[in-house]
Amino acid sequence: MIRPPAVSGQFYPASPERLKAMIAQMVDENATKEEVIGLVLPHAGYPYSGPVVGATLSRAKLKNTVIIIGPNHTGLGKPLSIITQGKWTTPLGDVEIDSELSEKILAISKYLEEDNLAHQFEHSIEVQLPFLQYFQSDIKLVPILLT
Repeated sequence: MIRPPAVSGQFYPASPERLKAMIAQMVDENATKEEVIGLVLPHAGYPYSGPVVGATLSRAKLKNTVIIIGPNHTGLGKPLSIITQGKWTTPLGDVEIDSELSEKILAISKYLEEDNLAHQFEHSIEVQLPFLQYFQSDIKLVPILLT
């Protein structure tokens, strides 16, 4: 599955140049980075949530793969859903799903179900991706939604 942006041009700029410039104003390039095992980040439009996301991610040493667990605001699809194959597209390029890790998580979960529909129009994961790409262009993703 290739998941196109659902809120590009609404929650954040659709132009790669404008998006990078906006994110650059919200990050601290000189922040000391720390090892983290998890973060809680807001997921609204960038004028509202961007400064918190930028300040937080500026201080985190990112891994090669991130697991993002977001709420399902649309109510579409399965109540606990994951996508194990494909890519998410943003104005800054594609973010590949870490299929190996996603499939392992799905295999051991009693509750998660593979479901593209739940992710189709949901913004909570999408809005995190350009910030992650700003810091690490080749980052991989495990997308999970909870209703």
